[in-house]
Amino acid sequence: MDDVASRPGTRISAAEIERRHAALRQADASNRIENEFRSLESAPIFEAFIHGEIEMHEILPRLKALHRHP
Repeated sequence: MDDVASRPGTRISAAEIERRHAALRQADASNRIENEFRSLESAPIFEAFIHGEIEMHEILPRLKALHRHP
Protein backbone atom coordinates (compact mmCIF):
# COMPACT_ATOMS: atom_id res chain seq x y z
CA MET A 1 0.00 0.00 0.00
CA ASP A 2 1.34 3.43 -0.89
CA ASP A 3 1.27 6.51 1.34
CA VAL A 4 -1.53 8.29 -0.54
CA ALA A 5 -4.81 8.52 1.33
CA SER A 6 -7.70 6.47 -0.01
CA ARG A 7 -10.51 9.05 0.15
CA PRO A 8 -11.90 9.75 -3.36
CA GLY A 9 -10.33 12.84 -4.90
CA THR A 10 -7.46 12.82 -2.42
CA ARG A 11 -3.99 13.10 -3.89
CA ILE A 12 -1.98 13.80 -0.76
CA SER A 13 -0.16 11.48 1.59
CA ALA A 14 -1.42 10.31 4.95
CA ALA A 15 1.41 12.31 6.52
CA GLU A 16 0.18 15.49 4.79
CA ILE A 17 -3.35 14.80 5.99
CA GLU A 18 -2.06 14.51 9.55
CA ARG A 19 -0.01 17.70 9.14
CA ARG A 20 -3.10 19.60 7.93
CA HIS A 21 -5.21 18.15 10.73
CA ALA A 22 -2.61 19.20 13.32
CA ALA A 23 -2.45 22.71 11.83
CA LEU A 24 -6.21 23.04 12.06
CA ARG A 25 -6.21 21.85 15.69
CA GLN A 26 -3.55 24.47 16.46
CA ALA A 27 -5.55 27.20 14.74
CA ASP A 28 -8.67 26.18 16.67
CA ALA A 29 -6.72 26.35 19.94
CA SER A 30 -5.40 29.82 19.09
CA ASN A 31 -8.89 30.98 18.17
CA ARG A 32 -10.34 29.67 21.44
CA ILE A 33 -7.93 31.94 23.31
CA GLU A 34 -9.61 34.84 21.51
CA ASN A 35 -13.07 33.33 22.19
CA GLU A 36 -13.56 32.63 18.47
CA PHE A 37 -14.95 29.35 17.18
CA ARG A 38 -15.56 27.76 13.79
CA SER A 39 -19.20 27.36 12.82
CA LEU A 40 -20.50 23.82 12.51
CA GLU A 41 -21.54 24.64 8.95
CA SER A 42 -17.89 25.27 8.02
CA ALA A 43 -16.78 21.73 8.98
CA PRO A 44 -17.09 20.30 5.43
CA ILE A 45 -14.84 23.05 4.08
CA PHE A 46 -12.10 22.28 6.58
CA GLU A 47 -12.51 18.53 6.11
CA ALA A 48 -12.08 19.02 2.36
CA PHE A 49 -8.84 20.91 3.05
CA ILE A 50 -7.56 18.29 5.48
CA HIS A 51 -8.15 15.54 2.94
CA GLY A 52 -6.59 17.39 0.01
CA GLU A 53 -9.80 18.03 -1.90
CA ILE A 54 -9.19 21.79 -1.80
CA GLU A 55 -6.12 23.93 -1.15
CA MET A 56 -5.53 26.64 1.45
CA HIS A 57 -6.35 29.49 -0.95
CA GLU A 58 -9.83 28.02 -1.52
CA ILE A 59 -10.88 28.08 2.14
CA LEU A 60 -11.60 31.82 2.54
CA PRO A 61 -13.75 32.20 -0.60
CA ARG A 62 -15.79 29.17 0.47
CA LEU A 63 -16.21 30.53 3.99
CA LYS A 64 -17.29 33.90 2.62
CA ALA A 65 -19.81 32.23 0.34
CA LEU A 66 -21.08 30.08 3.20
CA HIS A 67 -21.60 33.10 5.43
CA ARG A 68 -22.70 35.38 2.55
CA HIS A 69 -19.83 37.86 2.73
CA PRO A 70 -18.93 39.84 -0.40
